[in-house]
Order: sequence, then structure tokens, then C-alpha cells
Amino acid sequence: MSLSGIDERLGRPVALGLAWMVLLACASLAPFVFQGGALPLPLSLAGAPALPPPAPLRAAELMLLFAMWTGLCVALMLPAAAGALFVYLRVARRRAGVRWPRLATALFATGCLLAWTGFAALLTLLHWALHDAGWLDASLGAPQPALGLALVAAGAWQWTPAKHACLQHCRVPLAGVLVDWRGGALGALWQGAEHGRTCLGCCWLLVLLLLGGGPGNPALVAAAGLLVLAELRLEEGPLAGCVAGAAMVAGGTWLLFP
Repeated sequence: MSLSGIDERLGRPVALGLAWMVLLACASLAPFVFQGGALPLPLSLAGAPALPPPAPLRAAELMLLFAMWTGLCVALMLPAAAGALFVYLRVARRRAGVRWPRLATALFATGCLLAWTGFAALLTLLHWALHDAGWLDASLGAPQPALGLALVAAGAWQWTPAKHACLQHCRVPLAGVLVDWRGGALGALWQGAEHGRTCLGCCWLLVLLLLGGGPGNPALVAAAGLLVLAELRLEEGPLAGCVAGAAMVAGGTWLLFP
């Protein structure tokens, strides 16, 4: 199989970039829908000591919460998977035995979505437990000590070999697509799920950080999204991730020991 012409860079960057920004913006506004359009306020501004304990979430609210976390996961993981999708399509078109390359690519994308949806389900369960225990404030975020711990954990993860291995896989997906190639519909689905899992390995603590800081904080969602994009698309992306990790550890330590 000739690999000439296979471009590892992101195809159609303008359209995909616009789609990503719209998805990220919608995910940032999802908590407003969850709270019935009310502006989420931090605990200190909402007068929380006088507030009654939160009512347990109902089934409809749980479904909305799951949709919110799924949207956030997809929005943050999309830059890490977009390059692999275009590479997979171009490899499939040149691979012998692949009769419908677009269908195989759609199954690959579905596998990624399944991995992210599973992670969103776990986040929903955790968020549900924290909410019903009264550990979240009006912005759906955790108190400062919990946010500090989340920042320290996310910042430390930025320096680990596992993080950099996952990041390299997402930055240069061609090698992974070729080495892990699986034939057939189930093979494409499984390979997509594996790539989605790798994307999670790169960004899972950044997503979990939103649970500590509150998914109702658009600035935090935007900062996490821009960091993911910088790590993947800048030439010095891994270095930018390490610098951001050091800043997160410093900020988390300050919250823990003001």
C-alpha cells in the first residue's frame, strides 16, 4: 500500500475549527439549561449557608446531566480525534479489502464516541453522588479544597510519561492507525474505541477538573479547550502542556494552603 499523499495534518481546518468552537460553546452553556436558565453563582456569592440542601436529582435531570457531560467530553476530545479521522479515511481508501472507506471511518468515529460516552456516564454517576450529598455549590462546582486537589492532580498528570505517550499518539495518528489496523466493521469500531480511550488518556483529568471547578464556569471550560488545542496543534505543544501543568500545580497548592 502506498502512503504517498496521506497528510497527517488536520483537513478542512476552518470548518472543523468553527464546528469545534460551536460545540464547546454549547457545552459551556449546558449548565444554564440544567439549572433552568438561572445564572450559576459561586457558593460564596449565592449565600449558601442559608440555602436548603439540594433536592435529589430526578430521572429527567439525570438524563440532562448525562447529556451535558457527554457534550463536554466530545467538545474537549474532538481536537484529539479529528486528525485521526482524516488519516483513517485516507488510509482506508488505499487499503486493500476496504470496500466502503466512508462507512469504516463512520464506525471508527462511533467507536470514539462510545469511549467518550462511557466516560461521561462515569462522570454523571460521580456528579450525581456529589450533588445529592450536598457537596456541590450553585455553580455545580466543588469547594475550594476539592478544586485545589483536582488542579494538583491534573497538573501533575501533564508531566507523566503516560500523558506524553497519549499526546504523541494524538498528535501523529498515522503510525497508530497503521499499527493497530483491524479489518471489518467490528475492527473499525474497536479501533475507534481504542483511539477514543487514548484521547481520554491525554485529557481525562482536564475533563475531571471541570467537575471540581464547575461545568457552569465557561472560562474554565474555554481554558481547558484551548489547552487541549495548543497541546495538539502547536509545534511546542508538549512543552506548553508541561508549563500549564506547573501552573495548575501552583494554583492548586495555593487553594489548598492559602
